[in-house]
Amino acid sequence: MFPPTLLELKANKPTTMMLASPPSLIPQQGIEKAKPKSVNLQLNKLKYKKAWELAYSPAKNIPMNLIMMYFSPNSLQIISIMMTINLFTTPLKDIFNCNEIFEKSVDLSVIDTYDLIMMKMFFIVCHFGTLLVGMWKLNNMGIIPTKADFIGSINNTLETI
Repeated sequence: MFPPTLLELKANKPTTMMLASPPSLIPQQGIEKAKPKSVNLQLNKLKYKKAWELAYSPAKNIPMNLIMMYFSPNSLQIISIMMTINLFTTPLKDIFNCNEIFEKSVDLSVIDTYDLIMMKMFFIVCHFGTLLVGMWKLNNMGIIPTKADFIGSINNTLETI
């Protein structure tokens, strides 16, 4: 009537029954186990792929930053100025800390020096793209001087004949 207690279950150990295998189970008799060399090779390929993902990561932020700067106001307000300053500080900080970023995130023993240099260069170029978005925003805000700003200081005398 009552469910069995723990002591009764321990005293009367149930015998294990042989259950039939499910119909979708395929026996693993003829399959060889993966060799450690191939596992190491796959791990190295995965590390190499992760290193390139780290190099591409700044490029993923460029469209988002471009849309954010497009929709932020062009007038000199604290929000637009702080957003634009952030567009410059983050890429510059990452460019100057490029070696530390790659050493911390990537196993350098797996990657050739040529590939590592290419990854770092692509990382830096992508950050320059973010800096260009910031320059575009500064130009739209009127902070970058243009030729029209210096028109009064240019001597533009015409000699008449």
